[in-house]
Amino acid sequence: MTLRETIGVLVLVLVLLTCSGCTQPAKTTTQVPPDTGMNSTPVPVFIPSTALPGQGGIVTARVTIVAVTSPAGQSTSPVPSAGNPATGAFVRYAGPEYSIDYPAAWKSNSTILPLREYHHLDPHDCSVTFAYNLNEERRTYSAPDDSTLFYTGIVNTDRDIWPRSLSGGISYEDIFNAVLGNPESCANLEGNDAFTIAGISQVPLDGVSYTGVRVDFARINLTGFAVGRGTSYIVTGKNYRGVFTFYSTSPDTGAQANLAQYMFDSLRLDSGF
Repeated sequence: MTLRETIGVLVLVLVLLTCSGCTQPAKTTTQVPPDTGMNSTPVPVFIPSTALPGQGGIVTARVTIVAVTSPAGQSTSPVPSAGNPATGAFVRYAGPEYSIDYPAAWKSNSTILPLREYHHLDPHDCSVTFAYNLNEERRTYSAPDDSTLFYTGIVNTDRDIWPRSLSGGISYEDIFNAVLGNPESCANLEGNDAFTIAGISQVPLDGVSYTGVRVDFARINLTGFAVGRGTSYIVTGKNYRGVFTFYSTSPDTGAQANLAQYMFDSLRLDSGF
């Protein structure tokens, strides 16, 4: 090959290389963000509660709060709980065995006492003992001047706890004497105020299927002067024995009778009573 031919070949190769470079697609560059270790999903932040002294391993649970919007002009009132004033300036006591309304101005208290038993031996003698393994829950509601009261005595038993007279009937006088008289002695004995029974009848009870015994009575002293009058519901339930008594020394018998009827009408027993 001559020098002229060699130069021609080199020129042709250069031309081909130049054309080849012009036809390749241009390269694009992509920017890669730095690796932060975070993704795009928001993560809730929880602040752990500070452990109280003496407590360890406290786990703070996630709490979801649901917002409720009420229409303008309306508000939701909480359900009144036991002990809040009811209609007519009354307060409702609601316990596990019964519930009842009593005047809001009255005071109330409760105590647990050993149950007394009264055993009549003859017309002039009786003994007072404590019942075996039985207590009485006594709750009293009374006027500020203590002239009027309503008391309840509840015993959790199905035993026959009522005091009996010599003839075998229930001695209601002893039941009232245990609270309103001298509980360390049987009723109507020498030195103890007397109780007289004015009437005995059956009464319906709200909340249960059986009836109670209504007893109207009076407490007098030895001269015969009336000290006070009362009405009691004696209840022999399936699992409990109960005494619900209204007693007043106030001379306003009409108003007291209306109040007593209102309270007895509000009395409701638990279905398991």
